[in-house]
Order: sequence, then structure tokens, then C-alpha cells
Amino acid sequence: MRVKSTYICLFLLLFSFLVKAQKSTDTISFQLLFNKAPLALGKQYSISDKDSLTIDFLKFYISDITFYNKGKYAGKSIEKYHLIDAQISNSYTTHCTLKNKEFDSITFSIGLDSKTQEKGIQGGVLDPTSQMYWTWQNGFINFKLEGKSSLCSTRKNRFQFHIGGFQKPYQTRQEVTLSHSGSSSLMIGVDLATFFNAIDISQTNTVSSPNKNAVMVSKVLPRLFSSHEN
Repeated sequence: MRVKSTYICLFLLLFSFLVKAQKSTDTISFQLLFNKAPLALGKQYSISDKDSLTIDFLKFYISDITFYNKGKYAGKSIEKYHLIDAQISNSYTTHCTLKNKEFDSITFSIGLDSKTQEKGIQGGVLDPTSQMYWTWQNGFINFKLEGKSSLCSTRKNRFQFHIGGFQKPYQTRQEVTLSHSGSSSLMIGVDLATFFNAIDISQTNTVSSPNKNAVMVSKVLPRLFSSHEN
């Protein structure tokens, strides 16, 4: 009986080792940028010979991170949704479970899915103290960007983009797919200069509810993201 028990223990130990070998925990990092340089809140950026802008607030949700290798599922993020806050560097990284650490593409969403939106206030990053919740009717803000620019004719030259909406016709959750070469860990760049190159903030500078402008701005957001080997 002792010999049999020993074999069983060895088998279970080997099985556990094989499972761990097939799946490993890794990290994915997001790097906030402006014109390919690290983003600095409160810094004045020149956008033309006479105009400038300053970003002083940036938060956005990333959800359903999924990895693929040759078209097959290769892993996912441990957290279903993750809140990136430009003021908290620890929020730039999230943990993932990968098979053999090999993948050639990654997909994720900017924002939260409708089921999560309909559930309303929850704990963690879905707590109202995160400053990302509107009301039960409008749900959570998917992407929140604030600052000021000489291009804006608003009070104190402020711009405010609170991009959200999960009900038709103002659905603003956007999907992103990025390719990746190699098996090293991944860093995703988020370049805010791309946002201001696409949006004329002299004309569109305040979005604070689900509407046509929110949908228009949300369609620009996937362009901000690019993949890099870490």
C-alpha cells in the first residue's frame, strides 16, 4: 500500500508540474506617450508654431485582454477589466495567464461590456470613487481625458472628453487587435498625440455624455495603441 501511495503522490506531483509548465503567469504593460516620449501630466506640449496643450487627467478601462497564437487561443488577462490611471504608475501593468508564453496577436476592448455596464456600481475599479461612473442609465465612462489648450475657446481653455455609452445608438466600446512578433513579454504604447492629430479640439473639445460626438471620438481611440517588445 505504501508503494502504491508513493506512486500516486509522484503522479500527482508530475501532473501538477506539467500543468504549471503549460500555463504561466506573465505581465502586460501599457506605456502612456506623447509623440513617442513618456507622457507627463501638467507638461505643456507644442502642437503647432503658436498653439500648445496640457493634459492633466487621463483614465481609461481596458477589458477582455486575450492572446492568440496562429489563430488559436493562447491566454487571457487574469482581470476581466483593468483601469489605467495616468497618476498611478502601478496601474500600467496587469497580469495574464499564457500557454507557453507564445503568442502572435492580442485583442482587447477600450471600455466595459454592456453586461458590466448594466450591473452598475461594484467594488474595486468599478467603485464610484474611481471617478468613472455617470448614472445607472448611462453607466461607466470608458475613456476620460481632460486638460487645456490655446486652441479651445472654452472657459479657461479647458477640454474635456468623457467618452462612454453602451446603449444603441451611442455605443462607444471599441475593439483593438495588435500583432506581436516573438515570445517576449509585451508593452503596449498609448500615444495621446495621435488623439489630438485626429480630433480638432478647436471645434470639438467638450464631450460629457453619450452622443454622436462620443461615438465619433471613440472610433479614434484604437489608433492610439501599438505593440512593442518589452
